[in-house]
Amino acid sequence: MNLIDYNHCPHQWTQSVPFIPAWVQEMPKTPCCPQTPRPVTPNPIFPTNAALPTCTPLELKKTGPRTVLITVSIPAESIITLPSKALEIKTIRKNLKLTQCRFFNSPPPLRCIPQDTPKLFLGGYVRKNVQYSEPIRQTATTVESSLKDFVIDVPYSCVIDLGRIRAIAPTLFSEQQEYEFSSTAPLPSGFSTKDKLISGDLTELNVVSHQFMNSLPSCELIFSQINEMDDALDRVPMTGGPFEEGVFRTVQEKMVILIQLELTFPAEINPQPAPHPPNDHHHSNTGNCHNPFFSMTLKVLRAFIKIKI
Repeated sequence: MNLIDYNHCPHQWTQSVPFIPAWVQEMPKTPCCPQTPRPVTPNPIFPTNAALPTCTPLELKKTGPRTVLITVSIPAESIITLPSKALEIKTIRKNLKLTQCRFFNSPPPLRCIPQDTPKLFLGGYVRKNVQYSEPIRQTATTVESSLKDFVIDVPYSCVIDLGRIRAIAPTLFSEQQEYEFSSTAPLPSGFSTKDKLISGDLTELNVVSHQFMNSLPSCELIFSQINEMDDALDRVPMTGGPFEEGVFRTVQEKMVILIQLELTFPAEINPQPAPHPPNDHHHSNTGNCHNPFFSMTLKVLRAFIKIKI
């Protein structure tokens, strides 16, 4: 039994089945190939937490009143997994990328504490374009291959100790100072009527803030050199191929990266170590620092020697 009165539903409409041409209906269906997920390969990634190695510069030379030329050697090592089996590596094109060149000035010296040296944080990666041959078919005396291309970024990082740079403009620290005004108020009962409470006013806060804008030096990459050695770790003989041929996927690489860059400071510098007079601050910070335990031991020894005499 139909309970719907279509005469009172003028807005209702129906749609016919869409027209499908005969030639479309006669076409065979395209088979669908399931997509298998590619396994994740243990290629180098950028570290999130690391204790960075300190590199001593090979050369630290002043080239101008405000510029310093720095040459540093950075060793790096990584393991690369190729996406398919390789018969041999044809060529590896490399491009060095510098993504971080951050200068850290040494803080002011403290009494009894040795002064730290300025540092330069370097970071980046080497873009490697690995071209290798992938074997397709082989006989007992021949191997047929196709050329493959694989691009990977190998990161590097280093901290350069700029200990010879001494005459750098010191870092100016922002500070905040408070000041107050004297306030006089009567004392409660129990005090003499002649006495008054004289102190700083606790009902107000007066502050003077100083903010200095320090300038960082600019960095320019002058020269780079990459000395590289690659070694296959999982090479196995080729089945059915020539006896000396083999295939591999995992490659261990060792690199020595030589970087030369120029730092330009906002003020004039002097990177040469200057001789310190006997009464300079370096000696005054550490010369008067006495160990209390050593002083007490020395007094006991002197007293013991005096008693023996």
